[in-house]
Parts: sequence; structure tokens; C-alpha cells
Amino acid sequence: MIMHLDLDAFFASAERIKYPDLHNKPVAVGGRSDPFIFDKQSKSRKLSLKNSGAFVPTLFYGSKEENFENFFKEDAKIRGIITTASYEARAYGIKTGMSIAESLRCCPRLIVCVPDHHFYHDISHRLKIYLESKVPILEQYSIDEFFADVSGYVEEKDMLFFAKQIQKEILEQFSLPISIGIAHSKWLAKLSTTFAKPDGIKLLKKDEIGSFIHNIPIEQFPGIGRAYQKKLLHYQKKTLGDIADAKTLLYSWGNGGKTLYDRVCGLEHEKVQHKRDRKSIAISRTFDPLTERIEIKRRVTILARHLIFLVAKLKLHPKTLYLGIRYQYQAKSKQQKTFDRLLSEDFFQKEVHILFDKLDIYPRSPVIRLTISLTNFHASPNKYPSLLHYHDDRKAYALQEQTQKMREKYGVDIIKRGSEL
Repeated sequence: MIMHLDLDAFFASAERIKYPDLHNKPVAVGGRSDPFIFDKQSKSRKLSLKNSGAFVPTLFYGSKEENFENFFKEDAKIRGIITTASYEARAYGIKTGMSIAESLRCCPRLIVCVPDHHFYHDISHRLKIYLESKVPILEQYSIDEFFADVSGYVEEKDMLFFAKQIQKEILEQFSLPISIGIAHSKWLAKLSTTFAKPDGIKLLKKDEIGSFIHNIPIEQFPGIGRAYQKKLLHYQKKTLGDIADAKTLLYSWGNGGKTLYDRVCGLEHEKVQHKRDRKSIAISRTFDPLTERIEIKRRVTILARHLIFLVAKLKLHPKTLYLGIRYQYQAKSKQQKTFDRLLSEDFFQKEVHILFDKLDIYPRSPVIRLTISLTNFHASPNKYPSLLHYHDDRKAYALQEQTQKMREKYGVDIIKRGSEL
């Protein structure tokens, strides 16, 4: 049997640990795309790797105490979106992704908290350690989600009791409500959790799968994105029951269709993985429409500096660079480039800016988002064929290692490039 454990309104629940008077009130945690990363003044910004993994982002954090006024207000305008809303807030129609300004119109009594991501990561890390002591195999799927494989460890007849004990202990030890879904397959366990929320447990037995999924809309199943929804609706497949009745059709779509069918019907045998290998690492920021290319390139430089810090901290050796530009009014430009060089900050910055100049196909259009990512990781930094640049790359890499030590000790902003100032 596989358990899926999902903390209820995690960020809001975490804030209630710090501020108990928030209980039973409409509470939300807001978010902004790190509005201070592009400041020209240096800040003490460090990195948390406690929960770093394939589905858990690494975290830059600072020591400055923020409040609603200086975090969400800018030029008398309320900025930011809702990242988590308590169930009391959801009763007013407030949901993830809604602007804070709109949410306050829906519920003027709404209490919007500034996010404390370092605190959330710390709680998640401690919860992971606790769960590892309770189950044989644990996979952290996100900061507030876990899969646990208890096959051969807990019998099916004892599963509800076992889950209730864990749920009770998490509430007592961490003051966090959690919902648990249980099934014989990974993705049906995750689906079951949806019907356990909030603060409930749903056990789905094999002989109940058909009746359970019959009328569930396809958009509720984890992993069915917009592209597959559109494709399924084209064939009049609106529910998971419709998918279950269309094996031949789904299998004709190749591996993707077969995987989807097997997941929906509980036929997949995907294992709970204690550790997932990271496939890529990225940094992106959204900001107000910006036309001035000098300022945009300054922001490219800042994002590249943060990303190279992450890569060095995680001891990754990527060989492929991706850059994406989103313009106002939805236009996009993106491209990737593979290189056979030892990755240093100096080389990386040059490559990112060359790619930006090539990609900026609408030079008079305002830019609202930049994304830089690295992928195609190699096991060793030394296995690259570019002998022409060997000596220069080794010197640049040695300088990068010394720069990294300074940033790890004093913060990522301690050393900047002149173009950032």
C-alpha cells in the first residue's frame, strides 16, 4: 500500500504555529517574485538546502523582517498573489493565484501574511525526519507532500489505524493538519487525498477503483495537463471513467497515453523513490513591464549570478543552457544552447548575454519575465573536450571556487559584477 500525505493549507497552517490567534480566522500567505532581488543595495542573502531535491526548490532567504506594508505595497499599490489560503478564507472564494488586491475585496477581514519560507522549509525538513522514522520508504514530492510505501510493513486491514496514528502525532508534535490518501498505486493515492481534505483520510481499495473514479472530471487527476485535457475532450473523454473505458484509444497514443491510462486505473507500478535525481535547475522572475534594455540586461546578470551560485553549491556540472523571455501581451522567445566548457561565472555570464541578444526579437517590446535554466548534468566537471580553452577555463573555475566560498560565508550579494550597480 502507498500513502500520500499532504499538509492542509501548509503555509497558512505554519503561520498559525507562530501566531496562534490566527486560528479560525480567514488567513492567507501572499507571495511576490522576490521583489528585492534586483535592488542595487547589497543584502545578506543566504541559501537553504534542507529540502533541496527534484521537486523541492532551493531557497534564498534574508534576515530582514518584512511586514505587509513594505513587502506587498509599492507606490501605494498592493502587489502580489495568494500562495496559500486557509479554509476559512476559501469560503469567501479566495484561492491560490488570486491577486492580493482582489482577495481583500472579497474578504476585507482577510489577514495576509508575509511569507517566511525559511520557516516553512525548516518545518518541512523536520517533518520529513519524523516520517522517515515511521515508514520504510519515503519520498518528498514537494515542500508539503510526501509519498510513503508501507507494502509488507502494514497490512491493509490496519492501514486506517496506522494513518490515523500518524495524522494524530503530526498534529500533536507539529501543530499541522494533514490529509492522507491510501491506495495500491502511487497516483490513485494522490488522487484519494483530494477527497480526504481537509484533515481527513481516504482509503481506496482495489475493488473500489472503478466506482470511485467513474464521475471524477479529468482535470482533477494529477498529471493531466491542459494539452492532454484538450486531447481527451476532443474524443469526448470528460471523466476518469471515460478514460478507463478507452484503453485502446489511450494505448494508441504511445507511452504517454499508456502511462496515463495505467495511472488512472491503478495499473501503474511506479515506485516510491527515496531520492530523485535533479534534472534541471532554474531561476526566473516576473516584474512590471520593462522596456529599457540596459536595465533588463542588468537583471539577466543578477539572475545568472544567483543561478551559478546554486549550481556551485549543489556541485552540479551542467552542459545545456536555456534562456526564456516573456514579453508583455504574451509573446515569448526561448532557446537552448549546449556547451563543452568548464562552467565558471565569467563564461556563464558571457553565454547568457550572447543568448539574450540573439533571443530579444522584439527589442522595443516590454519584457515581463526572464527565465534561465541549466540541465544535462555530467558526473564530473573535468570531462569536456574543449582543449582550446582548457587553461583559461581552469583559471576561471579556480576563481569561481574562491568567489563561492566568500558568498557562502557572507551571502550571495557580497560579490557583484560592475554592470549590476
